[in-house]
Amino acid sequence: MNKLIILLSLIFSIQLFSQEKINVLILQNEYAHDVDAKALVFEKVLNNTGNYSIDKFFVRENDDWNKFEYKFDDYELIITSRLGNDMPEKLRTEFVDYIANGGNLVITHQGVSSFYDWPKFHEIIGLGWYESDAGEHIFWDEKKGDFVRTPIFHGVGVGHGKQHEFIVTMRDTEHPISNGIPVEWMQSKDELYHGLRGPAKNITILATAYSDKNTWGSGDHEPIAWTVNYGKGRVFVTVLGHVMKEEYTNAINGINSSENKKKAIYSVGFQTLFARGAEWAATGKVTTEIPDVFPSKRESSSVEPSKVKWND
Repeated sequence: MNKLIILLSLIFSIQLFSQEKINVLILQNEYAHDVDAKALVFEKVLNNTGNYSIDKFFVRENDDWNKFEYKFDDYELIITSRLGNDMPEKLRTEFVDYIANGGNLVITHQGVSSFYDWPKFHEIIGLGWYESDAGEHIFWDEKKGDFVRTPIFHGVGVGHGKQHEFIVTMRDTEHPISNGIPVEWMQSKDELYHGLRGPAKNITILATAYSDKNTWGSGDHEPIAWTVNYGKGRVFVTVLGHVMKEEYTNAINGINSSENKKKAIYSVGFQTLFARGAEWAATGKVTTEIPDVFPSKRESSSVEPSKVKWND
Protein backbone atom coordinates (compact mmCIF):
# COMPACT_ATOMS: atom_id res chain seq x y z
CA MET A 1 0.00 0.00 0.00
CA ASN A 2 2.81 2.40 0.95
CA LYS A 3 4.52 1.69 -2.39
CA LEU A 4 1.26 2.46 -4.22
CA ILE A 5 0.87 5.77 -2.38
CA ILE A 6 4.45 6.71 -3.14
CA LEU A 7 3.98 5.78 -6.81
CA LEU A 8 0.77 7.81 -7.13
CA SER A 9 2.41 10.78 -5.42
CA LEU A 10 5.35 10.55 -7.81
CA ILE A 11 3.05 10.43 -10.84
CA PHE A 12 1.09 13.43 -9.55
CA SER A 13 4.33 15.37 -8.96
CA ILE A 14 5.56 14.56 -12.45
CA GLN A 15 2.25 15.70 -13.94
CA LEU A 16 2.43 18.99 -12.07
CA PHE A 17 6.03 19.51 -13.09
CA SER A 18 5.24 18.72 -16.72
CA GLN A 19 2.42 21.25 -16.96
CA GLU A 20 4.04 24.02 -18.95
CA LYS A 21 2.91 27.55 -18.41
CA ILE A 22 0.98 29.27 -21.17
CA ASN A 23 2.99 32.28 -22.32
CA VAL A 24 0.84 35.40 -22.64
CA LEU A 25 1.64 38.90 -23.88
CA ILE A 26 -0.71 41.67 -22.74
CA LEU A 27 -0.25 44.43 -25.31
CA GLN A 28 -1.92 47.79 -24.62
CA ASN A 29 -1.93 51.14 -26.42
CA GLU A 30 -2.55 54.26 -24.29
CA TYR A 31 -5.84 56.11 -24.67
CA ALA A 32 -8.65 57.74 -22.66
CA HIS A 33 -9.87 54.25 -21.86
CA ASP A 34 -8.05 52.95 -18.79
CA VAL A 35 -5.77 50.35 -20.37
CA ASP A 36 -3.88 49.92 -17.09
CA ALA A 37 -7.01 48.97 -15.14
CA LYS A 38 -8.00 46.52 -17.86
CA ALA A 39 -4.54 44.94 -17.99
CA LEU A 40 -4.62 44.46 -14.21
CA VAL A 41 -7.98 42.68 -14.45
CA PHE A 42 -6.67 40.50 -17.29
CA GLU A 43 -3.64 39.55 -15.21
CA LYS A 44 -5.62 38.79 -12.04
CA VAL A 45 -8.20 36.68 -13.84
CA LEU A 46 -5.55 34.68 -15.68
CA ASN A 47 -3.56 34.07 -12.51
CA ASN A 48 -6.69 32.92 -10.71
CA THR A 49 -7.89 30.54 -13.41
CA GLY A 50 -4.89 28.98 -15.11
CA ASN A 51 -1.18 28.36 -15.41
CA TYR A 52 -0.01 31.46 -17.25
CA SER A 53 3.28 33.29 -17.59
CA ILE A 54 2.48 36.92 -18.36
CA ASP A 55 4.50 39.69 -19.98
CA LYS A 56 3.11 43.20 -20.53
CA PHE A 57 3.97 45.99 -22.94
CA PHE A 58 2.35 49.43 -23.02
CA VAL A 59 2.59 51.92 -25.86
CA ARG A 60 2.43 55.34 -24.15
CA GLU A 61 3.92 57.37 -27.01
CA ASN A 62 4.12 56.63 -30.74
CA ASP A 63 7.85 56.00 -30.64
CA ASP A 64 7.37 53.34 -27.94
CA TRP A 65 6.80 50.84 -30.75
CA ASN A 66 10.52 51.27 -31.48
CA LYS A 67 11.19 49.82 -28.01
CA PHE A 68 9.13 46.70 -28.69
CA GLU A 69 11.58 43.80 -28.47
CA TYR A 70 9.17 40.93 -27.92
CA LYS A 71 8.67 38.20 -30.50
CA PHE A 72 5.04 37.24 -31.10
CA ASP A 73 6.04 33.64 -31.76
CA ASP A 74 7.24 33.29 -28.16
CA TYR A 75 3.63 33.47 -26.94
CA GLU A 76 0.64 31.17 -27.15
CA LEU A 77 -1.67 34.12 -26.65
CA ILE A 78 -1.81 37.91 -27.12
CA ILE A 79 -4.40 39.90 -25.17
CA THR A 80 -5.40 43.53 -25.72
CA SER A 81 -8.15 46.06 -25.14
CA ARG A 82 -6.58 48.48 -27.61
CA LEU A 83 -3.82 48.23 -30.20
CA GLY A 84 -4.42 51.66 -31.73
CA ASN A 85 -3.57 52.50 -35.32
CA ASP A 86 0.14 53.26 -35.30
CA MET A 87 1.83 49.85 -35.23
CA PRO A 88 4.80 49.86 -37.65
CA GLU A 89 4.39 47.99 -40.93
CA LYS A 90 7.02 45.38 -40.05
CA LEU A 91 5.19 44.48 -36.83
CA ARG A 92 1.87 44.38 -38.67
CA THR A 93 3.27 41.78 -41.05
CA GLU A 94 4.71 39.75 -38.17
CA PHE A 95 1.39 39.97 -36.30
CA VAL A 96 -0.64 38.61 -39.24
CA ASP A 97 1.87 35.80 -39.78
CA TYR A 98 1.74 34.98 -36.07
CA ILE A 99 -2.04 34.51 -36.06
CA ALA A 100 -2.17 32.73 -39.43
CA ASN A 101 0.49 30.23 -38.32
CA GLY A 102 -1.23 29.27 -35.07
CA GLY A 103 -0.85 32.24 -32.73
CA ASN A 104 -3.93 33.25 -30.77
CA LEU A 105 -5.63 36.49 -29.79
CA VAL A 106 -8.14 37.86 -27.27
CA ILE A 107 -9.60 41.33 -27.79
CA THR A 108 -12.01 43.19 -25.53
CA HIS A 109 -14.17 46.29 -25.92
CA GLN A 110 -12.36 49.17 -27.64
CA GLY A 111 -9.83 46.79 -29.16
CA VAL A 112 -12.27 46.31 -32.03
CA SER A 113 -11.69 49.92 -33.09
CA SER A 114 -7.99 49.33 -33.74
CA PHE A 115 -6.50 49.75 -37.24
CA TYR A 116 -9.15 51.53 -39.30
CA ASP A 117 -6.87 51.25 -42.33
CA TRP A 118 -5.85 47.60 -42.08
CA PRO A 119 -8.22 45.11 -43.83
CA LYS A 120 -6.10 42.12 -42.73
CA PHE A 121 -6.75 42.99 -39.11
CA HIS A 122 -10.47 43.34 -39.88
CA GLU A 123 -10.38 39.76 -41.16
CA ILE A 124 -8.64 38.58 -38.01
CA ILE A 125 -11.26 39.99 -35.63
CA GLY A 126 -14.29 39.51 -37.92
CA LEU A 127 -16.28 42.59 -36.86
CA GLY A 128 -15.13 45.99 -35.63
CA TRP A 129 -15.86 49.67 -35.06
CA TYR A 130 -15.55 50.52 -38.74
CA GLU A 131 -17.44 52.45 -41.40
CA SER A 132 -20.17 50.94 -43.58
CA ASP A 133 -17.71 50.09 -46.37
CA ALA A 134 -15.76 47.71 -44.10
CA GLY A 135 -18.15 44.81 -44.51
CA GLU A 136 -21.32 43.27 -43.19
CA HIS A 137 -23.27 44.02 -40.03
CA ILE A 138 -24.63 40.95 -38.24
CA PHE A 139 -27.56 40.90 -35.82
CA TRP A 140 -29.95 38.34 -34.36
CA ASP A 141 -33.50 38.40 -35.75
CA GLU A 142 -35.97 37.17 -33.12
CA LYS A 143 -38.71 36.48 -35.67
CA LYS A 144 -36.45 34.38 -37.89
CA GLY A 145 -34.63 32.82 -34.95
CA ASP A 146 -31.35 33.28 -36.77
CA PHE A 147 -28.64 35.78 -37.61
CA VAL A 148 -29.13 38.28 -40.41
CA ARG A 149 -26.28 39.83 -42.37
CA THR A 150 -26.76 43.40 -43.59
CA PRO A 151 -24.60 44.00 -46.67
CA ILE A 152 -21.95 46.64 -47.15
CA PHE A 153 -23.19 50.27 -47.11
CA HIS A 154 -26.56 49.25 -45.66
CA GLY A 155 -28.08 49.12 -42.18
CA VAL A 156 -27.34 50.87 -38.90
CA GLY A 157 -24.10 52.83 -38.43
CA VAL A 158 -21.53 51.95 -35.78
CA GLY A 159 -21.93 53.47 -32.32
CA HIS A 160 -23.24 52.93 -28.80
CA GLY A 161 -25.96 54.43 -26.64
CA LYS A 162 -26.05 55.37 -22.97
CA GLN A 163 -24.20 53.30 -20.42
CA HIS A 164 -26.64 50.93 -18.73
CA GLU A 165 -27.13 47.38 -17.51
CA PHE A 166 -28.40 44.95 -20.15
CA ILE A 167 -29.18 41.28 -20.58
CA VAL A 168 -26.66 39.16 -22.47
CA THR A 169 -28.10 36.16 -24.32
CA MET A 170 -25.91 33.19 -25.16
CA ARG A 171 -26.77 32.16 -28.74
CA ASP A 172 -24.31 29.27 -29.07
CA THR A 173 -24.54 27.18 -25.91
CA GLU A 174 -22.45 24.28 -27.26
CA HIS A 175 -19.17 26.09 -27.86
CA PRO A 176 -16.52 25.30 -25.21
CA ILE A 177 -16.45 28.96 -24.12
CA SER A 178 -20.20 29.28 -23.58
CA ASN A 179 -21.09 25.72 -22.57
CA GLY A 180 -22.53 25.89 -19.03
CA ILE A 181 -22.94 29.68 -18.92
CA PRO A 182 -26.57 30.66 -18.13
CA VAL A 183 -28.45 31.48 -21.33
CA GLU A 184 -29.43 34.94 -20.05
CA TRP A 185 -27.55 37.11 -17.55
CA MET A 186 -27.27 40.76 -16.61
CA GLN A 187 -24.14 42.67 -17.57
CA SER A 188 -23.12 45.42 -15.16
CA LYS A 189 -23.30 49.03 -16.36
CA ASP A 190 -21.42 49.11 -19.64
CA GLU A 191 -21.43 50.40 -23.21
CA LEU A 192 -23.37 48.31 -25.72
CA TYR A 193 -21.79 48.60 -29.16
CA HIS A 194 -24.04 48.47 -32.22
CA GLY A 195 -23.56 48.42 -35.97
CA LEU A 196 -20.15 46.73 -35.94
CA ARG A 197 -18.85 45.92 -39.41
CA GLY A 198 -16.32 43.62 -40.97
CA PRO A 199 -15.58 40.72 -43.33
CA ALA A 200 -17.20 38.36 -40.78
CA LYS A 201 -15.51 35.25 -42.21
CA ASN A 202 -15.13 32.03 -40.20
CA ILE A 203 -17.04 33.70 -37.37
CA THR A 204 -19.10 32.07 -34.61
CA ILE A 205 -21.22 34.49 -32.60
CA LEU A 206 -21.57 33.25 -29.04
CA ALA A 207 -23.69 35.99 -27.46
CA THR A 208 -25.83 39.02 -28.26
CA ALA A 209 -27.57 41.82 -26.36
CA TYR A 210 -30.60 43.89 -27.31
CA SER A 211 -29.59 47.45 -28.16
CA ASP A 212 -32.72 49.31 -27.05
CA LYS A 213 -33.65 52.51 -28.90
CA ASN A 214 -34.76 53.93 -25.53
CA THR A 215 -31.07 53.98 -24.56
CA TRP A 216 -30.07 55.40 -27.98
CA GLY A 217 -29.36 51.98 -29.40
CA SER A 218 -30.00 50.34 -32.78
CA GLY A 219 -33.11 48.33 -31.99
CA ASP A 220 -31.24 45.11 -32.91
CA HIS A 221 -29.81 42.18 -30.96
CA GLU A 222 -26.13 43.02 -31.42
CA PRO A 223 -23.10 40.67 -31.23
CA ILE A 224 -21.43 40.78 -27.81
CA ALA A 225 -18.96 37.87 -28.00
CA TRP A 226 -17.66 35.77 -30.87
CA THR A 227 -14.79 33.66 -32.16
CA VAL A 228 -12.91 33.75 -35.44
CA ASN A 229 -10.64 31.14 -36.97
CA TYR A 230 -7.93 32.87 -38.97
CA GLY A 231 -5.56 30.44 -40.62
CA LYS A 232 -4.38 28.17 -37.80
CA GLY A 233 -5.05 30.83 -35.16
CA ARG A 234 -7.94 31.14 -32.72
CA VAL A 235 -9.42 34.56 -31.92
CA PHE A 236 -11.89 35.44 -29.15
CA VAL A 237 -13.60 38.84 -29.06
CA THR A 238 -15.95 40.43 -26.56
CA VAL A 239 -17.01 44.07 -26.78
CA LEU A 240 -17.90 44.17 -23.09
CA GLY A 241 -15.61 45.94 -20.63
CA HIS A 242 -15.81 49.76 -20.84
CA VAL A 243 -13.73 51.67 -18.31
CA MET A 244 -12.29 55.17 -18.75
CA LYS A 245 -9.82 57.16 -16.70
CA GLU A 246 -11.24 59.13 -13.78
CA GLU A 247 -10.48 62.50 -15.40
CA TYR A 248 -13.17 61.75 -17.99
CA THR A 249 -15.98 61.63 -15.43
CA ASN A 250 -17.74 64.61 -17.02
CA ALA A 251 -16.90 63.97 -20.68
CA ILE A 252 -20.44 63.42 -21.96
CA ASN A 253 -22.95 62.12 -19.45
CA GLY A 254 -23.65 58.50 -20.31
CA ILE A 255 -21.46 58.63 -23.42
CA ASN A 256 -17.67 58.20 -23.38
CA SER A 257 -17.49 58.87 -19.65
CA SER A 258 -16.15 57.04 -16.60
CA GLU A 259 -19.48 57.12 -14.79
CA ASN A 260 -19.65 53.32 -14.68
CA LYS A 261 -16.27 53.25 -12.88
CA LYS A 262 -14.98 49.64 -12.96
CA LYS A 263 -18.34 47.90 -12.89
CA ALA A 264 -18.07 46.55 -16.44
CA ILE A 265 -14.60 44.99 -16.05
CA TYR A 266 -15.43 43.73 -12.54
CA SER A 267 -18.59 42.11 -13.93
CA VAL A 268 -18.36 38.41 -13.19
CA GLY A 269 -20.04 37.78 -16.53
CA PHE A 270 -17.28 39.70 -18.31
CA GLN A 271 -14.57 38.00 -16.25
CA THR A 272 -16.02 34.58 -17.04
CA LEU A 273 -16.22 35.21 -20.78
CA PHE A 274 -12.68 36.59 -20.71
CA ALA A 275 -11.23 33.70 -18.67
CA ARG A 276 -12.87 31.01 -20.76
CA GLY A 277 -12.19 32.84 -24.02
CA ALA A 278 -8.51 33.20 -23.15
CA GLU A 279 -8.20 29.52 -22.21
CA TRP A 280 -9.94 28.43 -25.40
CA ALA A 281 -7.85 30.72 -27.59
CA ALA A 282 -4.62 29.52 -26.01
CA THR A 283 -5.39 25.78 -25.79
CA GLY A 284 -8.49 24.97 -27.82
CA LYS A 285 -10.34 23.73 -24.74
CA VAL A 286 -12.00 25.14 -21.63
CA THR A 287 -11.73 23.82 -18.06
CA THR A 288 -12.54 27.06 -16.20
CA GLU A 289 -15.77 26.65 -14.25
CA ILE A 290 -18.58 29.17 -13.73
CA PRO A 291 -18.18 31.12 -10.45
CA ASP A 292 -20.94 30.94 -7.83
CA VAL A 293 -21.31 34.73 -7.98
CA PHE A 294 -22.21 34.69 -11.69
CA PRO A 295 -24.98 37.22 -12.46
CA SER A 296 -28.61 36.21 -12.88
CA LYS A 297 -31.04 37.44 -15.52
CA ARG A 298 -32.39 40.04 -13.10
CA GLU A 299 -29.32 41.06 -11.14
CA SER A 300 -25.80 41.97 -12.23
CA SER A 301 -22.71 40.95 -10.27
CA SER A 302 -19.50 43.00 -10.11
CA VAL A 303 -16.72 41.65 -7.90
CA GLU A 304 -13.06 42.66 -7.66
CA PRO A 305 -11.19 39.85 -9.51
CA SER A 306 -9.09 38.69 -6.55
CA LYS A 307 -12.30 37.92 -4.64
CA VAL A 308 -13.89 35.72 -7.30
CA LYS A 309 -13.61 32.00 -6.51
CA TRP A 310 -13.05 29.87 -9.59
CA ASN A 311 -12.15 26.18 -9.91
CA ASP A 312 -11.96 24.29 -6.59
